[in-house]
Amino acid sequence: MCMKSEIVIACGGTGGHINPALAVAEVLKNKGYSPAMIVSGTRSAEASVIQSWEGPLLKSGARPIKDPRNLFAILRCLRFLRKVRPRVLFATGGYTSFAPVVAARLLRIPVVLHEANSLVGKAVRFLTKHFKIETVALSFEGSETQLPKAHTVYTGLPLRQSVLDALARARQQKKASEQALRIFVTGGSQGARGMNLLIAPVLASLAASDSNVSILHQCGPNDLEAMEATYAKVKNQVRVQAFVQDMGTAYGEADLVIARAGAATCFEVVACATPTIFIPLPTAMDDHQRKNAESIVQRGGALCVNQLTATSQSFADVLRPIYQDRSLLTSMQAALSQMTLPDAATDVAQILLEVVRRGEK
Repeated sequence: MCMKSEIVIACGGTGGHINPALAVAEVLKNKGYSPAMIVSGTRSAEASVIQSWEGPLLKSGARPIKDPRNLFAILRCLRFLRKVRPRVLFATGGYTSFAPVVAARLLRIPVVLHEANSLVGKAVRFLTKHFKIETVALSFEGSETQLPKAHTVYTGLPLRQSVLDALARARQQKKASEQALRIFVTGGSQGARGMNLLIAPVLASLAASDSNVSILHQCGPNDLEAMEATYAKVKNQVRVQAFVQDMGTAYGEADLVIARAGAATCFEVVACATPTIFIPLPTAMDDHQRKNAESIVQRGGALCVNQLTATSQSFADVLRPIYQDRSLLTSMQAALSQMTLPDAATDVAQILLEVVRRGEK
């Protein structure tokens, strides 16, 4: 099959912008295309992409939008795009998408954006206001009201096939227990200190009071020793890990997840139908994690705790009804099971290929 280089993917900064891009790239490669990649090259989260990417790749040096060094990033992107000459550029938001999108539009290359969060980010809002954008693909229904002048499509969040497969297996194997309560805590790969300090004493107390409670707590490398000390008296019931590699199994074995509310986490708990208590990151840009969580809470699949106002006692008050009445978990799981997930990576890839085909005519 002839390999093509007609699509450039711009992403970077954080996993929330990188992983959806890689999921779409995976679909495109399976269809015989060989997309090029633009990353900022300034963030540690991009290191694995830079090392493993097969195909043309540019480190643009992109900075936050108001940083004057972005002029040099735009010039680098212009040179790269002139060399590659794509028919469409796909960007996944964040400041790292600014320079590639500006360069693409200067060269009259069509642009498709993806917004991961329920609350549309500043970069996507800015780019759709000042540049002609073909389509903005949205992860959450209802976000289109924030972009009244843009052409938007609801696709969901692109997840890599390996993640979807693991979550599907976990969902099929999920078996509720009338006695045991299996809790999985995750604040992301780097952990979440505020969340850890809030909930760990409560969970340790719960485990001490009931031998049927078991906990897997992904706490991040910085809090590992502190969490091990907190759970020392119930260490037979608690596994504390800096990082959990097999997230699908962790979600699948859990009766309850306690987590931040990044877009990927939200879509993963829905895919696995695991009831969740969200504790959104209070410092997240524009409080977008709370908006993500609310989209699931409103449908009955989750609860939400405000870290800034919560205490150990108030968190215990949220957890207690779930512990005492397992039918609440059953109803939450049923609500999550009714939330259908679109095939986002394929849908976004199809949007890009339609633009490519129009350019061939």
